[in-house]
Amino acid sequence: MLVTALGAMTLAGCGEPVTQAAPPPPTVGVVPSRRMNVPIQANTNGTSRAIEEVAIRARVRGFLTERHFEEGSAVKAGALLFVIDEEPYKIALESARARQAEADAALKKAQQSKGREIAASMLALDQAQLLLARVVERRNRTLLTRNAGSHEDVDRSEAERKKFEAQVEADRANLDQANADYDIGILTASAQVKAARTAVREAELDLGYCRMVAPIDGRIGEAKVKIGNLVGPGEAGGGEFSELATIQKLDPMGVDVRVSARNLDLATELIGDGLTSRLIRTGMDGEYEYPHEGEWFFIDNTVDQTTSTFLAKLKVPNPRGSILPGEYLRLRTVVGHSKGAVVVPESSVIETEAGPVVYVVDKDDKVAVQRVQAGESYEGLRIVSKGLEADVPVIVEGLQLIRPGIPVNAEPAILARPVEEASKSAGAPTGEPPASSSDAASDT
Repeated sequence: MLVTALGAMTLAGCGEPVTQAAPPPPTVGVVPSRRMNVPIQANTNGTSRAIEEVAIRARVRGFLTERHFEEGSAVKAGALLFVIDEEPYKIALESARARQAEADAALKKAQQSKGREIAASMLALDQAQLLLARVVERRNRTLLTRNAGSHEDVDRSEAERKKFEAQVEADRANLDQANADYDIGILTASAQVKAARTAVREAELDLGYCRMVAPIDGRIGEAKVKIGNLVGPGEAGGGEFSELATIQKLDPMGVDVRVSARNLDLATELIGDGLTSRLIRTGMDGEYEYPHEGEWFFIDNTVDQTTSTFLAKLKVPNPRGSILPGEYLRLRTVVGHSKGAVVVPESSVIETEAGPVVYVVDKDDKVAVQRVQAGESYEGLRIVSKGLEADVPVIVEGLQLIRPGIPVNAEPAILARPVEEASKSAGAPTGEPPASSSDAASDT
């Protein structure tokens, strides 16, 4: 056996060398690049926030005696929520009304005063007396010139005249004072009436503040103060009022979004044209799309200098109240369309240090590297804005088996979800995908 083996080895060494057969070209899966209309979408983040929110606060000081709602329930505008002890404020109102009645009586008394008439009568009486005294004086002087009277009678009549002249001057001063007192009395009494009426109004308001009602429709939260506690403004003042509960309007729900300032012009135009978005939420089974669209309706009037963003808001129907304020949400928003864009499977685009490339099969069935400019993604596809035409076989399967220049056996790749099926499942014709399902990067 050993001799036979050595002989076989000798014969083999003396013959022609044996050449190994070349391995067959690797098989790769290809998908032709194609043109289609792709919506350009922005993925943004937002936070849900109630469009209307009211904090119920105690505006008067007192003990909380009643609560008329269930925590977490829906309330209607005008519904009674809390009651503060009303008795002290009822007493204060009665006292204010009594002071108003007293002020009204004082005004009526001032209006009916006869001081002016009395002063005028006294002036008229003394003026008549003065006139008589002057007549008597003239008569006595005439008699004296005829030697029918005495100097004593003239002196007496002159003194009487002067007395009544002084009395008339005093009466005029009294009349002026009476007129002034009347006007001042009316003004003073009127001011007291106004002050009393204001005090009554304040007492009525304070009594009204004892009963707190819902100013809006919405869901009321936890009662932050329990029955029996002292509530109201702080003793030190300063506008600190006890917060008793909060009402938030949950339908529709608002969503706050911070948008980059460089998109202000575009956002203003789109929102003016009725821009809408789809909400992406996270549930127990992962992410899902909220069934109702949100409508953008607000752009703030300032840009935050720190972040160079502005606040925009949208509102979304929330009939079941399943979205609560403070929830983190993702939004998908169509901000434009790319008409007739060249697209390839997203997995075929390889990022390198020199930029994105795709491997294609050339006309000689060999692998070629094609540098491209890749843009947004949509339904597992990537938009190629430059470097690739339509109907070029792009390698998506077997990439680990190839290198540039080698021949390959190209076969159609089996995609997990063809674009046509994705479009049909979304309810849109092939080449016109629905606006709510792209994953384009956002500039926000």
